[in-house]
Amino acid sequence: MSLSIAKDILMITVTISFAGLIIVNAVSLYIAKTKIEIILNSLQNSSIASSLLMLWHGGFWGRIYMMGEVFGILKSPAIYIYQGKLSAKDIKNFPPNLKRTLLTLHKYQKIFGFIFMDFGLLVTFELI
Repeated sequence: MSLSIAKDILMITVTISFAGLIIVNAVSLYIAKTKIEIILNSLQNSSIASSLLMLWHGGFWGRIYMMGEVFGILKSPAIYIYQGKLSAKDIKNFPPNLKRTLLTLHKYQKIFGFIFMDFGLLVTFELI
């Protein structure tokens, strides 16, 4: 395989991973916009719901940060329960379909992010 074909494959992979990041974040923000009431109502026994609501009113970047918090809450709720910010009852009552969708989005966000970051590091250290 020639060097130009390898570089073309790498460029296609980088483009796909960047586009994947944009799409996953757009879907995440769409779900945040359409399902904010369900998310906040599911966490109403927890003190973290008020900080999520403040982040919601923080504009575009606040909403992205809010979704990161929700991903963290769903991915490892034990940390938030230990800190007293989350009720175990709220996690148990969180809608399972929404939880599965959000955790799947988080998984793809990590995959695309790591691929994109790895190629950035390869370019930075001039390995490709």
